[in-house]
Amino acid sequence: MHHISKVIALTILTTSLLAAQTVPTPDASAADARVEEILKTISPDSLRSYDNTLAGFGIRQTMSDTTSNTRGIGAARRWIHSKFEAFAKNDPQLKVYEDRFVLENVPRISKPTTLVNEYAVLWGKEGMNGRYIVISGHYDSRCTDIMDYTSDAPGADDDGSGVSLVLEAARAFTSTHFKPEANIIFACFPGEEQGLYGSNHFAMEARQKNLDIIADLNNDIVGAIRGGNGEVISNMVRVFSQGYKEIKLGTREVNPEVIGYENDSPSRELARYIHSAGEQFLPTFHTTLIFRQDRFLRGGDHASFNKYGYPGVRFTEPNEDYHHQHQNVRVENDTLNGKAVRVQYGDLPQYVDSAYIASVCRMNSLTAALLSISPPAPQNDVMLVDKLEYGSRFRWDNPLHGNGIAGWKIYYRKSAQPFWQGYVFVKTSAQPTVDYDLTKMSKDDYIFGIAAVGTNGTESIPEAPLPGK
Repeated sequence: MHHISKVIALTILTTSLLAAQTVPTPDASAADARVEEILKTISPDSLRSYDNTLAGFGIRQTMSDTTSNTRGIGAARRWIHSKFEAFAKNDPQLKVYEDRFVLENVPRISKPTTLVNEYAVLWGKEGMNGRYIVISGHYDSRCTDIMDYTSDAPGADDDGSGVSLVLEAARAFTSTHFKPEANIIFACFPGEEQGLYGSNHFAMEARQKNLDIIADLNNDIVGAIRGGNGEVISNMVRVFSQGYKEIKLGTREVNPEVIGYENDSPSRELARYIHSAGEQFLPTFHTTLIFRQDRFLRGGDHASFNKYGYPGVRFTEPNEDYHHQHQNVRVENDTLNGKAVRVQYGDLPQYVDSAYIASVCRMNSLTAALLSISPPAPQNDVMLVDKLEYGSRFRWDNPLHGNGIAGWKIYYRKSAQPFWQGYVFVKTSAQPTVDYDLTKMSKDDYIFGIAAVGTNGTESIPEAPLPGK
């Protein structure tokens, strides 16, 4: 999707569509080379070191010790902060921040507790009023009893793997001196296990400041390749995304199913973007898109971003082992296939595969890099429904009047298909508004998405244009 030179196989070949496809599109090779440099920098050895260090703090439960330098959540967050500061020395564009707040009298927190969101921002040319892409994970861990803040809870996979990924992505971007247009946030949240408290505070403040967050790439349990059923899967990651709840059309709020957009929320379009980018740059590592917000009985920090209206997805390993999640560290007798066995419980480093985390880190970094150098998405894009007709008409604003924009892609797919099946390229113009008519494609039969295409060959996330007049 992002790579202009790659034409997705079309399922409908009409004369008008084929003519549209012949319009020249920009060369993406320079942008591709910048992205490839980041991907090559990501190191399994670094990830293993980070994850072992995080697990070595013993417990990172949100209410655990904050004074020790070797044990508890305080030691962990200070170490995370120090890593960000070390990366910032490589690149002055990276600035390190803390977001501190106190919680008391809330569920699952039994005493007044200071939570600290540790994050760093790789500032792009757009600056504070520009777009933001977030790569996130949570650094708290838990025992079997969610209120136990003294027993060991190494949290190597949940979510030492995600935090290690965030740190390694920050190292890769800064060591390659990547220069983004939009801003990239590397965020490590506490309080996830108690109720998404860290990410909720972060996303709430972002909304209050009206930050333009175009994606939260949340990583939670992204380190193991062997599931509890014994199956090993090392070449795939699941991507969970929330659909529309309601769509506002003018002053009306309608069920998305009324217009067939239940699978075309901003978060689902982000998930498709991730999938398509991975197919181009990481062909041996795959994404499986799960069209639900999260697994049953579970939740993640991307939901906080969704709550405040931001697109967000969750990356999670394909085949979890519940012996190594939310469990006190212990060995117990069990029965397997009629035989007595000894089972190791606990979220320990030996069950984490750093090469696998590296693959997921590349998928995150790829997506963030492409988005950070892509043009802004189309503005005020609508699918015109002011009369009965056989084709589909679209209109959107062109605020840049061609500056940095090569054109737009109108993606399409049959309504029952999960992925885009083709696109039409619309060359840019100096007009403030763009009108385009797909005379041979009925809006009753297709779902459409419009993406801005930069002169550097990158693309924005497609947006499904809402019906309008």
